[in-house]
Amino acid sequence: FWLKGAPCLTHAFHISPVLEHTFSTGLPPCIEVSSGNMLLAMNPGMMQQDTPVPDAVKNRHVYGWYCMIMLLISVGCAEIVGGDAVAAFFFTFLAGIVIYMVSDGCKHMTMHCLLLFGIMVGFQAVFEFMAFLSVVNGRSTETTTMQGAEFDKAGTGTEEVTYVTKIRVHPLFDKRMGLKYNVQSAALVASPLVLVLCAFLCYLSYNAYMSSLFEDDVETGPLSGGLAGRSYGGYAGPQP
Repeated sequence: FWLKGAPCLTHAFHISPVLEHTFSTGLPPCIEVSSGNMLLAMNPGMMQQDTPVPDAVKNRHVYGWYCMIMLLISVGCAEIVGGDAVAAFFFTFLAGIVIYMVSDGCKHMTMHCLLLFGIMVGFQAVFEFMAFLSVVNGRSTETTTMQGAEFDKAGTGTEEVTYVTKIRVHPLFDKRMGLKYNVQSAALVASPLVLVLCAFLCYLSYNAYMSSLFEDDVETGPLSGGLAGRSYGGYAGPQP
């Protein structure tokens, strides 16, 4: 809408042809307000509405997300048994996010949520995979013992203490090391795999949407390439 007026005068309104086309196509309106020498342009990209969740996500992908919840909780439980409380909290936190996204018919599984969640689990998968590579050839354990103390034979009164550190390398899975050791090894293997599967599910569900968060067309482009880059004729008063 064009709004033009002077002090103590009535305002006149006029709908431009471009806006008439915008309203007829059902797209978000482009609004310009002109008052004197001031021009305010509003980018329609700022008024985007939420896109409905595709049926493929609600009817097919949701079962994969249900399985992902179980996998994340299982890895979290394994981390608890292995004694890593921070990792256990992290995987439980991820499971809570997935539960939130699939609740109420996947109502909260928006494109923004899938993109951010996929980036987060993708980066974490890289770190978990690097940790797995560091132990793929075996895990090492260190034990340090004190052999004893001896006084200096030179008579200076100093005491010499000898410490012995033994480093032992065990296979990734070794039943002689007990339950906790093997559960830790299982968590090291499962963590990157589960996170990669989670990132892949985010990729599938995101691509199920017909639109994209990074589209840059004429109507939804940036402000510099949208209204600000167009020129319209000024309001010349009522037409005969």
